[in-house]
Amino acid sequence: MSTNQANFDPYQPVSGQDDLPLGPRPIQGFVKVVCIFFIVLGALGLLQTLQTLAGLAISMANSANGGPATINPFAGAQVIALLIATLNFFVSVGEIIGGVMGLQQKRLGALLIRGISAFMLVFKIVETAFTAVFTYLSMDAVKAQVMKDMQKQPNGPDIDMGSFLEIGLFVGIGLSIGFGVLMFLFYLFSFLTFNRQKTLSQFN
Repeated sequence: MSTNQANFDPYQPVSGQDDLPLGPRPIQGFVKVVCIFFIVLGALGLLQTLQTLAGLAISMANSANGGPATINPFAGAQVIALLIATLNFFVSVGEIIGGVMGLQQKRLGALLIRGISAFMLVFKIVETAFTAVFTYLSMDAVKAQVMKDMQKQPNGPDIDMGSFLEIGLFVGIGLSIGFGVLMFLFYLFSFLTFNRQKTLSQFN
């Protein structure tokens, strides 16, 4: 008989996995969805920022070389667009960091998600309103440029391109407003969720 068997006390509880200290439970449900969405939205935001900056650069270069003038429906419109793109870049980086750290159950990630959600509640309203106003006030300039380009084509389509383009721009405005509302609701629920102590307790 071995020494361990000889000293075995049947009345002494045996330690096992149930006696090990419990760590934080894995995040799940809407909290996990928010973390994943933040990473996806951050990546898409970076792509959108690069696209916006590239579009502004190409437009300004074409205008400097005698091409179509840069669309500037009101004073300072391009400056505001550049400022929004810059803010969107930093927010997107923060979203990726917050989402990754959130999935790792780090408290800083949860605090980043909460803070960015609060900021985006205001930013999304401003961004959506600016996009709608910018597009609406740019309609005449866009239509004039498209019609000018069509006149250079001898076999252009036999349709009222002006009306078709105007409808498309209005549809684009409606879609941008609808998407802005959806994103506002997402950030609202994210902020309310990560503002609870019950949610924050899941993070180290």
